[in-house]
Amino acid sequence: MIKKLCTILLAAALAVPALAQTGSGDSKKDGVVFGPQKGQWQISMVLGGGNSFYDDNIQFLLPKYNNFGGAIGLPNGGIGGEISVPGQGIYDDSGYLDSFLNISGFNGNSLVNIIGLQAKYFFTDCWDINFSLGYNISITPKKDFIEGDTEIDDMVIPSQKYINAQATNNWYANVGVDRYFKTRNARINPYVGATVGFQMARIETTEPYTGKIINDPDASEDGDEDTYIDQAVYLAAGKVGQMFALKGALVAGIEYSLTPGLILGFEMQPVAYRYDIIQIAPQGFDKYNVSHHNIKLFDMPVLKLGFRF
Repeated sequence: MIKKLCTILLAAALAVPALAQTGSGDSKKDGVVFGPQKGQWQISMVLGGGNSFYDDNIQFLLPKYNNFGGAIGLPNGGIGGEISVPGQGIYDDSGYLDSFLNISGFNGNSLVNIIGLQAKYFFTDCWDINFSLGYNISITPKKDFIEGDTEIDDMVIPSQKYINAQATNNWYANVGVDRYFKTRNARINPYVGATVGFQMARIETTEPYTGKIINDPDASEDGDEDTYIDQAVYLAAGKVGQMFALKGALVAGIEYSLTPGLILGFEMQPVAYRYDIIQIAPQGFDKYNVSHHNIKLFDMPVLKLGFRF
């Protein structure tokens, strides 16, 4: 697939100089129309973003705690109170949240990545309404712990480690409107517009049988004897973390008609505002919420290869 896509893009780049028009662009004389027309659809592959719509590692959304203690929150956040450090005085144990709240855009570009599809409908010759979507899901089934046997030295049977059941979802959806402009070259059509969108990443894990045991003297009849019980008795097996963003942005782009109906374009968002929320939700506890406002210039530069019909 990647080789085919590279071949298409290379052929398109080589065809541009040969197909370009240097005159007034009045192609209607020959019955050929390159610009958008009322009632047409345009379906484009959006190229250029990374494989993930958010930071590659969203494992930090999972709460870290056990039956002995721990805190629910971001890894570099404090748990409150003061800490005394010799030679450094007393300071508050807290951290900066920017690296976790600044949900990544599409700036790690690679032209061979297809990050989604965009559909446009032209309700006039110059105006369209568009919708774009991208989605990624990964699922890992659980595997229970299987205890080994080491009683016979010459025939040791190793244990089999457990694997958490895990499901990860990354997706985005945008809807917008664009205004196209005609130029002297009928093949070239710049446009400006606006878009609003929603992005989300979610990770959910369920712990299988792990073989972990804890010592709970309170469970013994006398109260002073060692009593070992399954850790799952005290610790919830489910952990969920998610982050989502509401986004509004201005859009600017330009499209070149390689042939009637075959479009190569470039698009970016000169100004984008995004409201991000992180939620960490261990089973049996209230959600841990953190929010963040982000204004960015020149966001989400992408290439588009589209078909208009």
